[in-house]
Order: sequence, then C-alpha cells, then structure tokens
Amino acid sequence: MVITGLDPQQLAALRRDLVDHGGNSVEPFIDDAGGWPLRCCLRDSHAGDRLAIVAWNPFPWAGPYAETGPIVIHVDDCDVEHRTVVPEQFHVRRQLVRPYARDHRIAYDLTSIVEADGTLDAVLADLLERDDVERVVVRNVMAGCYSFTATR
Repeated sequence: MVITGLDPQQLAALRRDLVDHGGNSVEPFIDDAGGWPLRCCLRDSHAGDRLAIVAWNPFPWAGPYAETGPIVIHVDDCDVEHRTVVPEQFHVRRQLVRPYARDHRIAYDLTSIVEADGTLDAVLADLLERDDVERVVVRNVMAGCYSFTATR
C-alpha cells in the first residue's frame, strides 16, 4: 500500500503561482496554536507554521467524481513523501473511506466510515486487494476535506 498526500509537482506550481485549483489567490497565515491537519506532508501543524487553506483536486483525472475541496497546506516547502502505512494522526480521527473503481466512479457500496480505533490500515489494505478498486480517497468525516490517497 502507498499513502500519498498531494502531488509534489502540482503543489510546487500552487506555491510558485499562489493560485489554488479553484482559481483562488492563496492567502497565507501564521498558525497561532498548531494542530491543523496538513495534506502536504501528512502531519499536524505546529505553532508558527506558515499555512494556507486552499482548494485542491487530488485526482489524476477529470470528470464528475473528481472533486475539488478545501485543504490546509504549508505555504513554504515541506517534506512531501510517500508512505506505506497511515500516519498516526489519522488513526485518532474518524475517516470517511471512499474507494474509486477503475472507471473513476465512486464505489458507493464499499464506502464507509472508519472509527478512530486503529483499523484504518487494515480497512485500506482490504479494499486495495479488490480487483475492482483502483484507489481509495480518505476524507475527514466532519468537514469532508481530503485527507490522503491509498493505492497499491
């Protein structure tokens, strides 16, 4: 399993141009307290980090199921890396697990909410073993914001 946040090339372009996927100007702010869930480096922010809330489309295809929505990022460079396990902060937050089939449609019958109980890795691994699932997009339950993508 490969866990990814944001595409590094798209993130670099957004940081360079200061325009998000919705065509909005990026408006940086300084994090006063920490704890924002960052989608660039898949960790929580620290007080003093320079952040922005931006519109982002995490899909490598266009179409009606390729949604754009708000996420929080570092405005400056950070460590964007692929992982083989889910970062710890996602295990303590409920997550919406949304599989996508090879035709780039949501596999509604496989969509679920995973409780903050440490089972997220296993749920994702089970879904990715299915031949009819291309990728799984994980989202925050309360806000619906993109968390990360899991692929084979």
